[in-house]
Amino acid sequence: MYKLVVCDLDGTLLDAEHRLADYTREVLDALLARGIQLAFASGRHFVDVRGVAERLSARPYLISSNGAAVHDRAARPLHSHALPTECLGHLLHDRLFDEVHTNVYRADDWLVEEARPELLRFHRDSGFRYRVVDFREVDPAPVLKVFYHHADPARLAALEPEILARHGERVTTTFSMPMILEVMAKGVSKGGALIRVRKALGLRPEEVIAFGDGPNDLEMLRCAGKGVLMANAAPELRATLPDLEVIGPHAEEAVAHYLARWL
Repeated sequence: MYKLVVCDLDGTLLDAEHRLADYTREVLDALLARGIQLAFASGRHFVDVRGVAERLSARPYLISSNGAAVHDRAARPLHSHALPTECLGHLLHDRLFDEVHTNVYRADDWLVEEARPELLRFHRDSGFRYRVVDFREVDPAPVLKVFYHHADPARLAALEPEILARHGERVTTTFSMPMILEVMAKGVSKGGALIRVRKALGLRPEEVIAFGDGPNDLEMLRCAGKGVLMANAAPELRATLPDLEVIGPHAEEAVAHYLARWL
């Protein structure tokens, strides 16, 4: 019997419109009513993940910014791991990043230098929005995550080794989607955050089930007693974890249907 259910959001728990669909919400409410613990684990900002969670009858644990922040069911911080300040000058201002859209997640806000309204479609449930600023005129620290957006995944794939060559001892990188490259402090991952939540609850790994679809879910799926992949999971994730069960796509609320059968 699993005592903790951990779900990625975009591409996993949320529907094709990046929203928490009604049936999914009903199943999660039933799960929480039975005393089963729930955690949302996302690359999204804490404020954003909390906004999605507020649609439920009870609150889950919140793993945000790919594990750089962890909050309990009362939204109290359990853990935070910011990027080293000495990396920020390069990550925010180097001309290497002139052709991509740079985003900054601080503890309480989301900063950009150029408006990109198309990014807001991911945040309709929570209402979370960026703030347009000049990065040189604000104090960037503490920064939990920097991420780069570009329509061409190949452009971001070329950036990743450049970042690691310069900062590899101090940062870690991952892709939440092919068009989003994310940079966090070394050691940050959803898997590490899941271990913190599990230990806070006094649970064993075999009492945890996790659902995911993207490369940033890899460590989380490995840390759970049972990992489950979505039908729409990234090919590289499926190739790395070939033995995991694969269920339907997120657009068909496959996680909710799986949990309903289990319940």
